[in-house]
Amino acid sequence: MTTYRALTKAFIKSLQMSKSNDKRTRITMKVIVAIVVLFIFIPVAIFCALMTYALVDGLQFFHIEDIGVAMVFHMICLFTLFFGFNVIFSEFYFSSDIEYVRPWPIKAWQLVAAKFSVSYYVDNAMQIFMVIASLVGFFFAAKPGVFSYISSFIAVLTLPIVPLCYCGILSMFIMRFTKAVKNKESVQRIIAVVLAVIILLFVILFRVLAASAEDAVHFFITETNSPFVESMNKLFPMVHFISRAIALESVPDLLIYILINIFAVALMLFVAEMVYFKGFENLVANAKAKTRDFDKLMELSIQRTPFKAYLLKEIRILFRTPAFFTNCVIPNFIWPIFVMVILKMQTYDVSLTALRVYNMNSPKTVGFFLIMGSVVFSLIMTALNSISSNAISREGKHFQFMKYIPVSYDTQWDIKVLVSVGLTYFGIWIFLIPAAILIRVNPLYVIVSMALSALSVVFIAYMGIYLDSIQPKLVWDDELSVLRENTNVALCMGIALGTAIAIGAVGYSFYAFLKIRLLLVSLALFFVLAILNLLVLLRTAKNGKRHIAEQEEM
Repeated sequence: MTTYRALTKAFIKSLQMSKSNDKRTRITMKVIVAIVVLFIFIPVAIFCALMTYALVDGLQFFHIEDIGVAMVFHMICLFTLFFGFNVIFSEFYFSSDIEYVRPWPIKAWQLVAAKFSVSYYVDNAMQIFMVIASLVGFFFAAKPGVFSYISSFIAVLTLPIVPLCYCGILSMFIMRFTKAVKNKESVQRIIAVVLAVIILLFVILFRVLAASAEDAVHFFITETNSPFVESMNKLFPMVHFISRAIALESVPDLLIYILINIFAVALMLFVAEMVYFKGFENLVANAKAKTRDFDKLMELSIQRTPFKAYLLKEIRILFRTPAFFTNCVIPNFIWPIFVMVILKMQTYDVSLTALRVYNMNSPKTVGFFLIMGSVVFSLIMTALNSISSNAISREGKHFQFMKYIPVSYDTQWDIKVLVSVGLTYFGIWIFLIPAAILIRVNPLYVIVSMALSALSVVFIAYMGIYLDSIQPKLVWDDELSVLRENTNVALCMGIALGTAIAIGAVGYSFYAFLKIRLLLVSLALFFVLAILNLLVLLRTAKNGKRHIAEQEEM
């Protein structure tokens, strides 16, 4: 256990980002963190609490309130699988510290246990908020006894363990017995397939949760042979027991839940002792076998202008690096799938014909929602893809490259922003323009929406890179760490959500309640976004170079 504790402490310490020595910068970061908590963590917590409250309150009449808790916990476990798989793979096999630790007299299960603890630490921040919020919703709905609080405390600490154990066992078997895994890129392709399956399960589950309490009761009482219900119960059997322990205050169920968690961890460590080192050695051997002829590389090199060469370099990094491609590029082009899922979940008709009829009857209302929706969506999507908010961090150990190449900081800065703006804006309007044409929206509204959308994207893109320049994460083992362990990504998302909520609420109030004309609302939006862009551009021009220079001296 001493070895395990020492390894875990060292690994967690290596995850921490460097601290700025500038007092003003530290204060700015604290303010931005407060914004993130206010506009990301708190809204997610409120959503989980209200959803659990509604389910439990509706199911209490049938004395099956544990089902409401179980369904929310199932969703959180899927959430853990979705984000935990990448984290486990990165920590188990692509962390550079393994190369230094491997020669030590450490057993496989000790190393895996430490790495698993680090993964739990990294992956559990948002989940803890979600679990606590869900339990608060249950407490308000059910008003349980003391034992429920004890069971809930245990659930808060242990709910992610089994899903993460699944990720650990699956990753070790993949690395040991699959010849397709030759490098990090092939692993990312496998992860993409697994995540696609998890997303499908998540969407199906969300559809169930979106139903009313009566529909949920009917679903669970009548659909006993549903493959989805059976799959969820088999996939996460511990959820059934912890839900009963919390809702019904069942001591045997709590004990069974604890035993399942212990068994899952023990099984993962047993598998690690059998296959972990062999899988890691196979990966190292494949990496050494892959070499690149320097002469051929020089032959493929083509001389270009500094602007074009740097632009291609940024684009190629995003498209050729699997972690960046799946997390930064793909989200810009798959969002219509989720929009269609949400539309299908509605109880009223949302067909193309119905939208056309509504547009004919209320063209200004459609125009308002297109304008306001494009602004809000552009703000959120630019932060969500995190292209700009990890633009400096992506340089990693090659950060000095920015200093010595014959390209000014301003040009490098603007190119990084241009890539973020181009991919985000293109990804939004390549779908919105055909949709507007099919619905037959007034072209003037489309033009206004595109202009305001551009201002929104540019604002968040410059804000993201500015935040990343303050405290970039330049020390990382793999590309995924730039996304998962970089607080600047979350900070940018918090600012984007806060801005989107404020603009959306004020714009809707002006149009719906104060009856201000759509033209005036659009002009007000243009003025506000122009001011925001001017402020962030001035801030960037004043401090951007200084931040990079200070970082170089560290």
